[in-house]
Amino acid sequence: MISEARLQRRVPYLDILRVLACLLVILIHTPIRQYDTYYNTPSLAGAIYTVLVAVNCNLFFMITGALLLPVKGSGRRFIKRRLHVVLPPLVVWTVVYLLEHAFLLHNFTPRLLTSVLFHPVEGLLWYVYVLLVIYVTLPLVSKCIEAIGRRGVEVVLALWVLSSFIPYQHGIFIEASQYSHNMFGAFANYYGYVLLGYYLHTYGLPNLGRGNRLIWPALLVFGIVLMPLFEFLVQGQFGISWQQHIDTVTNDISINNVAMATLLFVLVQHFAPQHYDQKSHPRAALWWPLLSKCTFGIYLSQMIVLRQVVWPATASWLGRVHWAVDSLVSGVLAFAVCLLLVFLLRMLPFRRYIVGK
Repeated sequence: MISEARLQRRVPYLDILRVLACLLVILIHTPIRQYDTYYNTPSLAGAIYTVLVAVNCNLFFMITGALLLPVKGSGRRFIKRRLHVVLPPLVVWTVVYLLEHAFLLHNFTPRLLTSVLFHPVEGLLWYVYVLLVIYVTLPLVSKCIEAIGRRGVEVVLALWVLSSFIPYQHGIFIEASQYSHNMFGAFANYYGYVLLGYYLHTYGLPNLGRGNRLIWPALLVFGIVLMPLFEFLVQGQFGISWQQHIDTVTNDISINNVAMATLLFVLVQHFAPQHYDQKSHPRAALWWPLLSKCTFGIYLSQMIVLRQVVWPATASWLGRVHWAVDSLVSGVLAFAVCLLLVFLLRMLPFRRYIVGK
């Protein structure tokens, strides 16, 4: 149970977003079981599925910016506290996945050990690697934000949005893609999501006036719908493979993901309550914070649960249903199994070293 004082300090819409992001992360991984069908076979279902779930980890970065910016107090103390939250679980799950690769998947190589300082042994752990760097540099970024103010942040975000068109620079833009440098390349990084989360949490979408109410919906539709349509329908005429299309749309720093992350963030922010009310909505006040606190553990454990529990359990119906249905059902089942696993792990006295605080 979470005390009343701690409950009042929590932000409901960020708890909801964290749970949603965790589910989307699992759903982007479930089609791996049918890799050839998803990545190499053109289909409308594949395009729609990709656009809807590709946003996943970007929401986590936005939540980081919303919760932690501006950094308060000593930068050294901030870094120490944040590293204590994520570094021990990263080490523990790195060992777990190394053991899985060695004894269950039988694909262990010495390179997995030699690269562990710079590259995760399991693909999904990349997020924690990036998060560690963000935590270490966040106090400095916080000072920069305070120095440039709201307008300065808007300029940086505008340049970052322009950089989100870089993944689409092939096909029609094949001449431009022959060069290794891009004028907006310096802004194409995950910090844009951190700043976006901070900005939307602090200021919300800028008010463009009564006569311009349709501008934001139009921009979001352009990013979420029209740019993927352009990629799948127009760019395909220039010899772009289906897998390249999927890689473009799933690229974290792409305009469709920026627009989708903005849409989900703003919608949940708008419709979620500002505070938890244990009297009027006791179940929401109990479950959303609890689920939110479990998401880090769910994220860390998801691939071993998928490979060793969910996929073997659902192997009998593989081929009987559409891959998208299989992916959705497997994703929800994996989320439930991971949640149960994290509940059990949180009963241990040293749980913070396994699934975080």
